[in-house]
Amino acid sequence: MRLLLVEDEPALQQHLFTQFSARGFVVDQAFDGEQAAYLVESVSYALVILDLGLPKRSGLSLLQHWRQNQVVTPIIVLTARNSWQERVEGLRAGADDYVGKPFVFEELLARAEAALRRPLHVPKAELSVAGWTLDLDSKTLSHHDGRVFKLTAGEFRLLRLLMQHPQRVFSKDQILAQLGNQDYDVHSNVVEVYIRRLRQYVGKAQIQTQRGLGYHFCAQAQ
Repeated sequence: MRLLLVEDEPALQQHLFTQFSARGFVVDQAFDGEQAAYLVESVSYALVILDLGLPKRSGLSLLQHWRQNQVVTPIIVLTARNSWQERVEGLRAGADDYVGKPFVFEELLARAEAALRRPLHVPKAELSVAGWTLDLDSKTLSHHDGRVFKLTAGEFRLLRLLMQHPQRVFSKDQILAQLGNQDYDVHSNVVEVYIRRLRQYVGKAQIQTQRGLGYHFCAQAQ
């Protein structure tokens, strides 16, 4: 299960990283708001733990932006213990829960586990781009001409990433992170294999290569 820790205080960040990793989570780290925004756009997380007092971009701004853009990932905010205003603002902006600093890790873990048990209320069950529709529940890809393809788990995760951000170029490293398997490395050709399979469905022109940069899904039918 992949988790994002957004905390700018190095000692606390390291402590949380160690504790969650020891309990089986795959943990990514962000130390400022801009880095967190980039990661949430690039990777699908099961949970985000978000400090509100961040450099470069505030946690509250991030939270509002994500909810406005239909990011439904559970988010637990970390706040100063005596700042009730931050707690209220965070909950109103869409936080699922909050933990006041300082805190005991076991409390944060319990709140994280509770947030992960709650069902997600996904506003969209499908993505539609350039005549192609990706069903997020059945993991099938269909075209308006009637063609339907059942995708493997890896094909689905990669195509979902590309279709969520048409025209955005994703590097091989970003795609490997999205696939979420720790056995993959920068020398693996798994990305090329999945791209080749997806092009068999949608056509080579629909998923284009930007030489030296990565791949993107065209917003217009090709």
